[in-house]
Amino acid sequence: MLLTPAGEDSIVLCPECGYSANMEAAECIYHTEDNGTGRSADAANIGSGNASTGESGPLLPVETPGVHTIEELADFLHIAPSSTCKAVVYQKNQDDSYVVLFLRGDLEVNEAKLTSFLGEDIHPAIITEESGLQAGFIGPVSLRGPEGTTVLFDRSLEGLSGLACGANKEGWHLTGLDLKRDCPDAVYRDFAKAFAGGICPVCGKRSLTISRGIEVGNIFQLGDKYSRSMHMQYVDEKGNSHTPIMGCYGIGVGRLAASVCEAKHDDYGPIWPISIAPWQVHLCCMRGDNAEVRAQADRLYEALQKAGVEVLYDDRNVSAGVMFSDADLLGVPVRLVASPRNLKEGCVELSLRGDKSSAVKLPEEAAVDGVISRIRELKEALEERVPERI
Repeated sequence: MLLTPAGEDSIVLCPECGYSANMEAAECIYHTEDNGTGRSADAANIGSGNASTGESGPLLPVETPGVHTIEELADFLHIAPSSTCKAVVYQKNQDDSYVVLFLRGDLEVNEAKLTSFLGEDIHPAIITEESGLQAGFIGPVSLRGPEGTTVLFDRSLEGLSGLACGANKEGWHLTGLDLKRDCPDAVYRDFAKAFAGGICPVCGKRSLTISRGIEVGNIFQLGDKYSRSMHMQYVDEKGNSHTPIMGCYGIGVGRLAASVCEAKHDDYGPIWPISIAPWQVHLCCMRGDNAEVRAQADRLYEALQKAGVEVLYDDRNVSAGVMFSDADLLGVPVRLVASPRNLKEGCVELSLRGDKSSAVKLPEEAAVDGVISRIRELKEALEERVPERI
């Protein structure tokens, strides 16, 4: 993945330990008590409010006329959304049966995780009177849904108490919900989206960040699905036959170029890294109608080619503004300029794309060595920036 604000995917990262995952698969710890998960964290529960993992109070009904959303419930009871248990209802595409998912009120459902668990596609539910579900007041206590309803609990609720939830009755909610006491048969799984500031599932620190990214490569573990179907086998050193395990590795060449442009550009155009630039040097011949300037530019072009340098030679009869603007748009990393002014000074101008302070004037006889030196420096800088872990 390449991190860029223009990315199509959300990437969850932990700068402390290097954990990374796309949003569809990312995990997150929502509170610190170890509820049989074998994981702990270094901070108190995320989200302010009355929810806790300690002792609980009684389960009490509260009349809440006109309160249908988590935000309205939190305002009505003067609590944080994280102190509520919300229900999100879907229907399976195959048979329209209902799926009721309970999770902490401040979190969002990760539909990719939910679909993966169910093994079939879903869509937001249309709740009818015949279903027996009270939209806006659905809760986990004494829930009566139609036959075939799937009821699921997100891991963010595990071990919590003191929550507010729907009472499965129009205009009523419950306070003091204790998941251990009131929903003893609940099985908790991961269905919620990770969020910025969440606790890392690997190192246990509250350090998760979310960035946008572009997928430029992928790896798929195929197992023996295809090798077995093709009757592919190999023989080990003992003469025994085995079915090989396959993997699939891909790089998106087209989107890789677009990704580089996103990562390396300025207001004037791309700044190609020397490793993938279409040319290494952009030779600009200013005032090509001047025979002496043209001769100097031709000599430079021939010398660079003999030295094995990839050169784009621009000898068009256009203004300096047009030529330099086009050079910026092309983004070639090294620029060499021959012009009447430079010719009078007995030199040429060498610069790097995107770094105006790098411009230097060199004698013509030193220009090729100067170009080769800049190319070498750019390549070395790239090698230094390659991280040990990607």
